[in-house]
Amino acid sequence: MTRWRHLLIAILTVPAIGVYAILCVLLADYVTGMHWLLDSLYYLIAGLAWIYPAGYVIGWLARHEA
Repeated sequence: MTRWRHLLIAILTVPAIGVYAILCVLLADYVTGMHWLLDSLYYLIAGLAWIYPAGYVIGWLARHEA
């Protein structure tokens, strides 16, 4: 039974998202306000950057399932 992985991810996801959000906000102070195109590009990248790590975690959970 490998349910401990699900519990581990459930417990660690909330703090990880919080840290990611704080880092994005801190970096946004330096990047935004220069040009609207740079703002749009930053928010696009910052908004989608979490997808790769989340996909890795989901793959890790699925790989050890069954």
